[in-house]
Amino acid sequence: MRNTLDVPDLERQPPVADSGTNRRPAILMSALLWDSLSYFGSKVVPGFMGLLSVPVFIRMIGLDEYGRFAVIVPLLMAVAGASSGWLAQGVLRFHPLTTDSRTRQVAFDRAVTRGTIASVLVTSAVLAAVLAGLHYPLRTSLISVAFCFALLIYTVTLSKFQAKLQPGSVLRREVVRSIGGFVFPIVLIAVTGRKQFEFLLLGQAVAYTIALLPNRRSPASTNDNAADAVLPSDASTGAVIRTLWRFGWAVALWLLLSQMLPVIDRWVILRFTSYTSAGMYASLYEIVIRSFSFLIFPLTQAAHPRIMRSWNEGQFAASYRTIRHSILTQFVIFIAVLGGVSVFAHRISKAIQGFDDPVAARMLPVLLVGGFLWQVALLLHKPLEIAQKTGVMLATMAAVVLVNAVACFLFIPRFGYQAACYIVAFSAFSYSAVTLCMTRFRALRGISPEAETC
Repeated sequence: MRNTLDVPDLERQPPVADSGTNRRPAILMSALLWDSLSYFGSKVVPGFMGLLSVPVFIRMIGLDEYGRFAVIVPLLMAVAGASSGWLAQGVLRFHPLTTDSRTRQVAFDRAVTRGTIASVLVTSAVLAAVLAGLHYPLRTSLISVAFCFALLIYTVTLSKFQAKLQPGSVLRREVVRSIGGFVFPIVLIAVTGRKQFEFLLLGQAVAYTIALLPNRRSPASTNDNAADAVLPSDASTGAVIRTLWRFGWAVALWLLLSQMLPVIDRWVILRFTSYTSAGMYASLYEIVIRSFSFLIFPLTQAAHPRIMRSWNEGQFAASYRTIRHSILTQFVIFIAVLGGVSVFAHRISKAIQGFDDPVAARMLPVLLVGGFLWQVALLLHKPLEIAQKTGVMLATMAAVVLVNAVACFLFIPRFGYQAACYIVAFSAFSYSAVTLCMTRFRALRGISPEAETC
């Protein structure tokens, strides 16, 4: 199986020979650490704003309206994730190397642009029809479409910066987006005087749009303009789109299913309890997952493009080594955070909800375990992504989602909304365990698979 993007009729440089001995592991890990720190910077402000926004939004619009917001947002993010996932993950997997011809780079950029436009048009039409069928008010439907529109383009844009190993560009946009996502909803609610969740959603859409605006001319744009003299054919651009789609369609559905998990548990909580209970659970979930992800997800962001680039350059051992070092670092961070959350669980839950709830305090460490396992899973299935076996990833996630849905219907009505946090942790553990078995523990073994073609 070919592990590089095949673009016919375009000049390609010969692949770099396996240089497992050319790059010292220390140099590789130093670069990974540096990129991780940059991505960590892109999560510090969003993490802080996320911690601040949940209790502020709850106090501004109430738990009932926040529960409505918490139910619809995961659904919209799932739709946007599915629409942009095939393209964003394809960019990370197949982005041209610096040694590739300029013609191929232009063909790739054109393919990504056309794919983004097509995804926006299809998503807007489908989502509008679905919301109309669910009898959502016109205003809510339009705001929801705008939110997905902005999130889709934003996701693809960040993936391009990530693939080019430009964490600084990601940092700047994430800072603008996170601050705007807190400020704009407050301004809209204050100006209109209406305590409705739609204004939270609209504020988020405005923030994503503002973050997309270029703040300065980047070196990448200069190179693209210089490449206009070497124009690829439409057939070459189409070949890139087809390759991205073959790899990415299963990833897009994987993202859709993974983001349906919080939709399922909140919907079941809503069905058997109330919007208030859904809001209470969602507030705890958002705080824990956001807080932990801003500490640990930067490692995944930094590792992903380097894993793929190392593999595409023939540096197979370096690719696997990056996976193992990232998982180990995540585990160390997790242990430290888990200790702090366990000690201060009551104070954290009181700060979030405004009152001391023993049930909520017990849920926090369990949610943290689930969040950690899902973050690790993103690295554990990298051997499947490398091998372009995205269909296997999709089948595994589909099975996990089915088990998750059955568990929610069985246990939430019986034990209350607190059962959802244990289901989250169990689902993450199941996916990680199955993935490890299917990949023969490649992500954890110290092997040098020079002979493997996956």
